Amino acid sequence: MINFKFWFSFLLWYSMMITNGDSQVLLQLEIKNEVEAIKFYPGQELAIKTKDIPEWQKRAIVRFIPETNLIIFDDGVVALGDITHVKLPNQVANMAGKAFTTFGSGWLLFGGIANLARGDEFTWSTFAIGAVAVGIGILFSRIASKRKYTIGKNANLRIIDISFPSPDEALKNRKVLTP
Repeated sequence: MINFKFWFSFLLWYSMMITNGDSQVLLQLEIKNEVEAIKFYPGQELAIKTKDIPEWQKRAIVRFIPETNLIIFDDGVVALGDITHVKLPNQVANMAGKAFTTFGSGWLLFGGIANLARGDEFTWSTFAIGAVAVGIGILFSRIASKRKYTIGKNANLRIIDISFPSPDEALKNRKVLTP
């Protein structure tokens, strides 16, 4: 039993010693009228527009500097205040678009096969059902599959540091209460 406690304590101590403090800094996208904020961590990709470059840029986040509100990307540094728009993928609309496109393509394919194999008539209604489904799928995949947010209008970006202070900082900032 003592051996188990020793090894458990040792593993706990070792895991705390190798923990990286930088992993406790994150970028938070707060969206108007939504309770949950979207969090971005180093290593994730972010699609943004900036004041300097008004085109969509997809960049990988390297780290955040909360003291100066800077985001370090793999190809440069951007100040948090320079970001004007953020684009996020909408997975539900993308999946619905793929489903409609698959259904419409299958409808057209099997309608054509039935026409050739059994001599069934390939009517305008058969073509219309397949074409409309493919069109709706393409619209969903191209237009509705991305959500765009304007910073300051319907969203807000914030760098948050939730790391614990070092023991020296904690002792230095400690307030002693005297009776």
